[in-house]
Amino acid sequence: MMTTATVTPLPDTLDDNIYALTELEIQADESCVEELVSSRLQRGLGLFFFFMVIVFFSWMFGSMEDYLTDASKMPMSALIIQGERHYVSDDDIRGVLLKKPAIENYFSVNVDDIQRKIESLPWVYHASVRKSWPDLLRVYIQEQPVVAVWNDTQLLNADGIVFDAQINSAPKSLVKLYSPGDRIEQTLSKYNQFNGLLQLNEYKIVTMTLNLRNAITVVLSNGIMLRLGREDAISRIQRYIDYVAVLDKDKIAYIDLRYDTGFSVGWKNDNKE
Repeated sequence: MMTTATVTPLPDTLDDNIYALTELEIQADESCVEELVSSRLQRGLGLFFFFMVIVFFSWMFGSMEDYLTDASKMPMSALIIQGERHYVSDDDIRGVLLKKPAIENYFSVNVDDIQRKIESLPWVYHASVRKSWPDLLRVYIQEQPVVAVWNDTQLLNADGIVFDAQINSAPKSLVKLYSPGDRIEQTLSKYNQFNGLLQLNEYKIVTMTLNLRNAITVVLSNGIMLRLGREDAISRIQRYIDYVAVLDKDKIAYIDLRYDTGFSVGWKNDNKE
């Protein structure tokens, strides 16, 4: 018995369904392409807008900076100079400011630079510079605490630092110190010790010399020279204070105290001891 197979044709609706599905896929693909193009366009517009914002603000800040640093817009036009002064004049300070290449305004002025330039003046020990809105510059000056003339060529401040200034402008009452360049602080320290003791007894040092051998010689305001040597200078000065009252000071040229006890006297004119 032979069996025959019957092929049943697929309904037309199946082809329609397949065709319909294919159409949806095509539509979906076309929709994705449109969304992708739209997304890229939006991203491009966003980047362009962001770039323009950066350009705008850069221009705006640049213009603002140009405005704020333009000396003609907000120039520093007022100056106040403070501090007790004897040697630094207002003209000295103004001269420093006028040496700058251009007048600056509140925002562009460099107070640190001005301070360094003012402190380069010989008689200025320290300067403080501040600016006050909108156009005021305040300068506070502290002058050199000068204490001595050193080696007849420079001046010496209380810190033991030499500085160059017109010696003729310094007080005539300054002590004159002489020493090698590497013993300035040692010389000043010795002077302060000796002067403190002598002033208590109404004596004043006019000159003091510390030589290469560290031997010390002092000349007092009464004209007497004290030869103190290298050791026990304080006790030798005390010896002078204790015994000089019995001597005729107007006739004494020098007193040599470089002895363990006692002293020798050199007299004026006849050089007798």
